[in-house]
Amino acid sequence: MTAAAEAAPSPLAAADPAEAPGSTGRSGSVAVLSLVAAVAGLLGALPLPPVASALLVGFFVVCGPGAAVCTWVELPRRARLAAIPTLGLALTTLVTIAAIWSSWWDPTTLLVASSTAVLVSGIVFRRRAHAPAPGIRELRRRLTDGVLTAVRSPALRSTGFRVSLIMSVAALIFWAVAMPTLPGVDASYYGLLFSGSGRLLIPATLLTAAAAVVAIAARSSAGLVVAIGTAIVISRVTTWLGTEMPLYDWTYKHLAVVDYIQDTGTLTPSGTDIYAQWPAFFVVGAWFCDATGLDPMVLAHLFATVVHVLLAVVVYATARTLSMSRVVALTAVVIVETVNWVGQDYFAPQAWALVLAYGAIALLLASRRTPRAAVLAIIPFAAIVPSHQLTPFWVLGAAVVLAVLRRVRPWWAVAVMLAIAGAYLLANLEAVAPYGILSGGNPIDNAASNFTMAGVPAKETTSMVCRALSAGVVVAAGICALIGWRRRRAHWLTLAVLAFSALALLLGQSYGGEAIFRVYLYGLLGCALLIAPTLVWLLTGFSRGLGARLRAAGAALVVCAAALAGMYSYVALWPVIVETRAQYEAIDAITENAEPGTRFISLHPAGMPTRTNGNYAPMTLANPYFDYPLSFDLAGDRMTFPSPEQLGDLFWKVDQSDTPTYVTFTEQSRRISAYYGTYRPDAAAELEAALRVAPGWRAVHEDGETAIFVFEPQRAPAAP
Repeated sequence: MTAAAEAAPSPLAAADPAEAPGSTGRSGSVAVLSLVAAVAGLLGALPLPPVASALLVGFFVVCGPGAAVCTWVELPRRARLAAIPTLGLALTTLVTIAAIWSSWWDPTTLLVASSTAVLVSGIVFRRRAHAPAPGIRELRRRLTDGVLTAVRSPALRSTGFRVSLIMSVAALIFWAVAMPTLPGVDASYYGLLFSGSGRLLIPATLLTAAAAVVAIAARSSAGLVVAIGTAIVISRVTTWLGTEMPLYDWTYKHLAVVDYIQDTGTLTPSGTDIYAQWPAFFVVGAWFCDATGLDPMVLAHLFATVVHVLLAVVVYATARTLSMSRVVALTAVVIVETVNWVGQDYFAPQAWALVLAYGAIALLLASRRTPRAAVLAIIPFAAIVPSHQLTPFWVLGAAVVLAVLRRVRPWWAVAVMLAIAGAYLLANLEAVAPYGILSGGNPIDNAASNFTMAGVPAKETTSMVCRALSAGVVVAAGICALIGWRRRRAHWLTLAVLAFSALALLLGQSYGGEAIFRVYLYGLLGCALLIAPTLVWLLTGFSRGLGARLRAAGAALVVCAAALAGMYSYVALWPVIVETRAQYEAIDAITENAEPGTRFISLHPAGMPTRTNGNYAPMTLANPYFDYPLSFDLAGDRMTFPSPEQLGDLFWKVDQSDTPTYVTFTEQSRRISAYYGTYRPDAAAELEAALRVAPGWRAVHEDGETAIFVFEPQRAPAAP
């Protein structure tokens, strides 16, 4: 199939009259959505309980601004499902970052102004269209009719749906039984699935995968929706309800940036860290929490769940934009949720940028038939650029290739994206240069992990599972791309570009040993869309001959194995990434009042994050290395630490400082040292014992297996 043939609309694809130029039927419905969302935003600005306000404002952000744009700019119905949330998140990002850049920071006023603008947009549109807003009775009638139609659907009475539903419910029962005892579970090095009640997540995961298989085999869209929701609950809600605090030390580093913005109403000073130049995500977080009164910690705790709901919607909409059936589109969502083991969905710019990137890609793909969609894609792209360093360049690379292949039009929309990314990079080149714009041209080296030491056997097992799953997804996508080429399937080349274009990033950047994880994340959308049609074809073979049934059984086993591997990989580091409230409160009380120049040392920064509040900014400006791990100060080989010579060198360096030095010990730090084999097994215990008898050192906090020691230099008395 030639590029021109794929780019041209099919003559069999008749235009939907409701979407024809000048039509107001569907735009009127979108206008109503914008009106409802605007009212929700205005209500959220009232002094309500924080959770209620957050729900109202969240609904406004996801639906309001995007619906307002889609009221005036006609898009295909299938593309709107991706456009509305993507544009809503993007416009909120751009408005809030513009406000703080212009030194006008009033979150509540900003919310009221944005909601009012969306409200006025909806009212003006409906008046121009001579379509009065439906009354309460009419809205209730539409909602009731829609619910009754769904309930009476023959699909909900099919055997396949019922079997799939029973499996999903059984999976949720296993999950619910496991939840109460998950917080505080003593996880093994093999992760949550092999620890305490976490073992119940194994049958829950397998039942969820089986429910998806049955739904696909029966072509039950409703069953797939339930299975997808169940998968998100079992994998991502677990990280919320199964812990007392957000996962990962680095989550708190991001919360510290939000705290600084909330305290000062300004961005962190230039030179603090790279977030000062890429602050958009943190600004949105600070705005949302200030406007609603929600504790940023609560937002961070449930963030992964929200991100995956948004990703599911956008992936489904992207598939539908490419004219895939509902079952195939939902299967693509199942694949993304099943094999997305990379822990990049926490409260971080990467997760925010990934949702925007997938949404921008959906709009670019819609531009093949509706060029105005590519122009709208500039909006989320512009929001990605100040949010994350790497993501816009993947989107840009894929967009350039698709434009050259004439899958995106007009081409100048991509040129505008190039100009935005290039200008922003040049403006911030001085900040990004120390991190390395290019780290070498060897893709093998750039794809290597940042932990290459030999640790416990569980580390090798987890690495093997992660690599096998990732390689399996990529290889399966490559095979499906070849099948698409041989059978002349529509969009196979477009999807191949999305699946494999991110590999080009490995030609120039290792991204601190994380490039391979980002490449996998970026390519997941294209891989899922390539695999989904073939997977549906295989699993629907249960109703055909013996050979088809055997292939279907094999595919079903692969889906279940992939689901279990994905879940195992996602929670494999549970013993080192779980935080406790006692640890957080202990270190936060110290860091919040620490004077600039204070040093914090640990064998590994795990279990006791040192950047928990806005005070990290002046501390970083005073000493950019104030919380670097022990290896930064260590003389000699880590495998010999703590030798008398190394301890003497460390104590001498500490004594030269005129500000306090803290050394922290946590169980998570000990475990991560053993997991990766970075220090001798007894290194932490020997260092702690040495501090207990060393002159000038004292313990300021001890709680179980957590301890904090401080050395405070003797200062000369001030002159009279």
